[in-house]
Amino acid sequence: MTNRKIDFAQLGFNQYQVADMTIVMNLKTPEEIQDWMVAVGAEDVAYAISLLEQAALLELDSATDTMKRFPEAMAAIRKVM
Repeated sequence: MTNRKIDFAQLGFNQYQVADMTIVMNLKTPEEIQDWMVAVGAEDVAYAISLLEQAALLELDSATDTMKRFPEAMAAIRKVM
């Protein structure tokens, strides 16, 4: 796994979402994550999880759009989309 920075703005996130993602992505230890979760509450934790899911799916879409080695799989995926 590479440790590269993701430009969330390029994925379509607005400036507020980018700021929120920066906060979440900078949480490193389980203790930091737990403290943050307690501080922000359940609704904001759910929001952060949805942003993380969205970022993961957008990154996956981006990675699979450029795949050339599995044309049959890509054709099947395009039919589903």
